[in-house]
Amino acid sequence: MTGTSRRSILGMAGFTTAAVAVAGTGILRSNDSGDDAVLAASVLPGVSEPTHSTLAPFTDPLRIPPTLRPGKKGVTEIDLVEARLRLHSQMPTTRLWTYKGHFPGPTIEARRGHTFRIAWNNRLAGTTPVKAVWVHGEGPGPGLLPYNRPGTEGAYPRPEVDKLTAWTTVHLHGGHQNAINDGAAEYGVGPGSTQLAEYANDQAATHLFYHDHAMAVTALNVAAGLVGNYIVRDKEESRLDLPSGDYEIPLAIQDVNFDTDTKGRLNGQVVFKRIIGGSGAPEPGTLPSALSVLAPFTLVNGVVWPHLEVEARAYRFRAVNTSDTRIYRLVVVDEETGKAVPGAMKLIGTDMGLLGKPQTVEEAISLSPAERADVVIDFAAFPGKRLKLVNTIAGQQPGAPLPDFAIPYPEVMQFRVSKKRHAPTPLPTTLSGSFRKLKASDIPSNATERFVMTAFDRTGGMPQLWEMQEVASDTPSEDGIVQIVMAGRTRTLRRTAAMFEDTTTFFAAAGTWEKWHFISAGPAELPIYHPMHIHLMNFQVIDRRAVDGSGLDVSAGRTKKPLTLGAPMPVAPEESGWKDTITVTANSLVTVAGRLADQTGKVMYHCHIMSHEDEGMMRPFVIMPPAIHEIHAMSMAMNGAMGTSGTKGMHSGMTM
Repeated sequence: MTGTSRRSILGMAGFTTAAVAVAGTGILRSNDSGDDAVLAASVLPGVSEPTHSTLAPFTDPLRIPPTLRPGKKGVTEIDLVEARLRLHSQMPTTRLWTYKGHFPGPTIEARRGHTFRIAWNNRLAGTTPVKAVWVHGEGPGPGLLPYNRPGTEGAYPRPEVDKLTAWTTVHLHGGHQNAINDGAAEYGVGPGSTQLAEYANDQAATHLFYHDHAMAVTALNVAAGLVGNYIVRDKEESRLDLPSGDYEIPLAIQDVNFDTDTKGRLNGQVVFKRIIGGSGAPEPGTLPSALSVLAPFTLVNGVVWPHLEVEARAYRFRAVNTSDTRIYRLVVVDEETGKAVPGAMKLIGTDMGLLGKPQTVEEAISLSPAERADVVIDFAAFPGKRLKLVNTIAGQQPGAPLPDFAIPYPEVMQFRVSKKRHAPTPLPTTLSGSFRKLKASDIPSNATERFVMTAFDRTGGMPQLWEMQEVASDTPSEDGIVQIVMAGRTRTLRRTAAMFEDTTTFFAAAGTWEKWHFISAGPAELPIYHPMHIHLMNFQVIDRRAVDGSGLDVSAGRTKKPLTLGAPMPVAPEESGWKDTITVTANSLVTVAGRLADQTGKVMYHCHIMSHEDEGMMRPFVIMPPAIHEIHAMSMAMNGAMGTSGTKGMHSGMTM
């Protein structure tokens, strides 16, 4: 297989794709103690020295993070501390950076409308626990590709990471908070310092999550363990009588790799393999063109391929993909038959809350990094069975090993259903009476329209985020000029920014409607997807279409002929509700619309492949109170900062 075709397959694969167990429960539970030390009840027993070169699936019980409910008064302290936790009983413990000694961190639970404050205390010392390397996407001879092999044989070291100390900033993903509390990437704090944040919790019941967001090192800090769940409750949800308590379980799903000793035995240290193109070692002191980070093992709540003993009754699972790059396409499989179980999962919510009605999942649920799915599985139909959740590719036999270019092990986790039968639990026919599926005609005529393009640098090797401004149709074609045919009209766009450090050009009014077009165009042999996340904006997908990107001249950074759109593409059930992250597949256009939150300040939008955002696919935008936004626009126009044309377009977006 050629290097080009292997890279093509790599992109497609991504798209489709400390310790005592409580006896008899098959769950590792922690109590709600505020102690920062790792609690004895959450420590998994196992080996103390490397003994295994492979890991057995479904050996260890699922770990359930403790629940933390901050009070409305005062400040809740959460210390970021180092801990050693066992991620599989056949490996020694793993050194991690954690929130309060837990991986994932405590599940923070809030009530809608209850504002509280958290002090995130950086108590971390020393250098990162993650071993980071560069690795080529393909290797010589048969066997696993380099990024799917444990250990660092054949990889290139990253000495700049070895000396990395803990610079952290916590972002509540999907939350509504003023920019000063949002965990801005450049607002990191070092060891001994505190980030104080206030969370409004002014949104409908939903599953958010918190994670580190520090400039240039988000991916490494999350790989080190800095991630946790955050649940908002409200009265509408409480009236539904959905599975709760022991029957509502968060599932943080994340791929991971481990280092080995000289005999090839897994030693438990997390290895972060950044896949690069080309050949040979990267030049010292430079970042090579990099594609992604993909790893062979799957963690669920910090345990590799865990099992969960469940009663034969309904459970609610709050799943979130906390991986760097990998998409999980989740299928429930009956272990006895080896076949998928259509309809086993009922989807009741997406990123930002409940759907209007439950949707039966006939085949699979796909989650890109940062996406969430609120799922009910009623095990009443499966007494005495063993089911497993597997990662698969469309059209592939569920449960079969995935091709080497993707992931060698499809296992995610196992459900062991008790034999005692319970009556099935019907779901409410209506979940959220306030939910409405948006159509293009529902978007206010004065909504601000924005254009963002996911493209490549002139070498075609490094993905970039281009911020675009609509300009006059007779604008001369040059570097940064892109034309696209939309609704029968050719629109001319000019690139105004491509790096985080470029001048801020997007300004917005809080509480107003926005319509964003994400346009992907690039070489067909590099079909890279980008899960795009907008801070402080709940949105829905309005349109998705294929893009004929053949008109883009990558080396010139412009179109030689207008990009054209294909027919509408289907929107998956897990993308049909309110979202804060949407996957933009290669050579496609995705249009989203929604209302900005009432909070204000300079926030961000970015690709949520964390390595991509670290290396430049992130841009700031400023949200202001409407009256101030109007004055600001007048001031900028007066000063001529935006030239004689496109004043509102460049700095506020285009009003429809």
